[in-house]
Order: sequence, then structure tokens, then C-alpha cells
Amino acid sequence: MKLNKLFSAMGDSRAEHAANIMMAAKMRSDYAELHKEVFANANLSKYVVVNADGKIIESKDDAKKLLTNANGTVRHEDFIVIQDRIVEVRRRSLNGITDLIEAGLSFGVSLEEQLVGFENINEFEAAQQEMNPNSYQNNDTVFSESFVPNPITHSSFQVPWRQQGFDYKRSLGMTESVRQVSERLEETLFNGNTGIVVNFNGANHPLFGYTTHPNRGTGTISDWTSAANVEKIVPETIDLISTMWLDQGGVNNDSVVMYVANDLWNILQKDYKAEVSGTILKRVKDIAQIKDIKPAEKLANGQVVLVEMENRTIELASASDIITVPHTKTNPMAPQVLTTYAAMVQQIKVDSNSKTGIMHATV
Repeated sequence: MKLNKLFSAMGDSRAEHAANIMMAAKMRSDYAELHKEVFANANLSKYVVVNADGKIIESKDDAKKLLTNANGTVRHEDFIVIQDRIVEVRRRSLNGITDLIEAGLSFGVSLEEQLVGFENINEFEAAQQEMNPNSYQNNDTVFSESFVPNPITHSSFQVPWRQQGFDYKRSLGMTESVRQVSERLEETLFNGNTGIVVNFNGANHPLFGYTTHPNRGTGTISDWTSAANVEKIVPETIDLISTMWLDQGGVNNDSVVMYVANDLWNILQKDYKAEVSGTILKRVKDIAQIKDIKPAEKLANGQVVLVEMENRTIELASASDIITVPHTKTNPMAPQVLTTYAAMVQQIKVDSNSKTGIMHATV
């Protein structure tokens, strides 16, 4: 769907306006594919640009010309567009929010709900076995509620009124605003947001992430970037999972997604041992509980997070996926303002023993 429909819809019915709202789910998947193609072989230092047909240019010499616009290689307007595109494609993947959605760990809530909650139940007595049972257990069912703020994440931009006919320039602006919203959502998932606290019934409800939740499991690892510690990666990962099993209520096989900081991701690509074929990444994936391993842009260097992808551990409350809507113009020569926004938040769940299925490890 072209953005010019968004602008033309301003003079049409609200129904048509709503029908033309730009959804970002496809953009998110397209970006992942583009990222995979651009950063093949983990060569993150090279210049990467695209030509007018959208094809990726691999040549560093050609890229340098386009990057500096030497000798007027392209028109000024196209050069600006290409520069923006370079900034876009050199970003890294965002995994956390997408993983929750793809795992089916999301549910819908109303956009008017500023707090989303879940119920917790008290610990029960152990079940009994009798041939002739004649008594009841004393399991008083007591529910407690936990709430999480659901903020609106937004990014606005404007297009000068005389440039609204340049469809490719508008789409890049929208792509970037979508990217900014996605970045903020990912940051909040991993690191929370200390600026968001909602008081309800006399209690403050802050917005925690994987690395800031007070009930997360914590552990320590060696400096995996040191050559002397490479062989410790697998046994230390097993130790972290063992801690989750013993102290955090256990984890199922093939249920844990392991997120590592960018500095550790490249280390995992190395050979496990000289005499053994395969990478460290492959060896870690062979651990029974590990479902997948991914880089996490929002983790600080040296950090690892293991998340049990179960609804008892984490769910994403979604009032609105990422969408872009135009603002109504009262002056035909005013810039067209558009806002990209989303309303979704993670629910990190704590059981009756104050345990979670999340492990956060640092050096």
C-alpha cells in the first residue's frame, strides 16, 4: 500500500482513512531478510549501499563514491535517500519482541488499558494418594494480582508539502520511524524503563525488563571474549541452566532462548575445538534445554540472558502493533505530519515462590 493513499485519505471518509493505516509487520520481516543478506559472513565493517533499483552494492570503491557523492555521481536528492538507506541497513537485527510474537506468547488488550495484569496463586500442599480417601486438603485458594504499565511508544516525522509526491522519500521516513519505535520496544524488553511507573491502589508498578526484573535469576560467567575462556562457554551455559532448574522452578527441554551481547555473538561463531568440527554456537545448541541462540542489540557487552519461552514466564500484552497514521492538515501548504506508534508491553511473570524463568548472567 502506497503512502500517497494515506495523504489522499485525509479528504475522504474516516473508514477509508482507517483502511489505509500502514501496518509494520511486513516491514519487520522484510528488514530481517535484508539484514541477513547485508551482513552475510559477519562482515560488519564494510560499506553497504543500494542502487536505484534497490540492489545491494558490495564494492567498497563504488560504495565510497556513493557515500561521498564524488563528482556528482547521483542527483543530490537521490544521494540523500541513499545516505539514509546506508544508515538503515547497517543496523543490526531486533529479535526479542519478534520471538515472543512468533512463539505465540502474545495476547490482545484494549488501547485504553494503561495497566495490564495477571493473577498469581498461592502454593498448594503436595497431592496425596490413598486407597480410601476420606479427608480434604487445606488448600485455600488465594489470588494475587500483578500489574505492568502499558505505555504508548511513538515516533513522529513530517514531509514538506511540495515533496509529498516523492513516494520513495516518504517510505524511507516511515521506515525509519518504524525502526525507532521497534528499537524502543526492544530496549524496554531487555532493560525496562525506569521512567515509567504507574501508581495503582497505593502501590507503584514499574516497567521491568529481562535484565532489571528484581526476581530474575542472576549468575556470573567468565570473560568469553578472552581466548583463554572460550572452552568455558559450554560448561558455564550448562551451569546457568542447572541453576534455573534447581533454584527457579525448572525449565523444559527445547524451551530456552539464549540472548547474547554483540561482542559475544562473534565469539560463538568460532570453532568449538580444533579437533572437533562445528562451532561453539552449534555445541551450545546441542544442550537439551536450548531452543535457539540469538544476538541481542540491547544487551551490554559481556551479558547473557536465558528466557524460558513459556506463558508461565513471559507474555506480550499488545494493544496495538506498530502502525503509522497521518495527522489532519488544516493548511494545504503545511508539512504532512505522520506518527508511528505501538502499545505493547512484556509481562514478566513471577510464581508464588517469587521465581521467574529468566536468567541474567554477567562477567
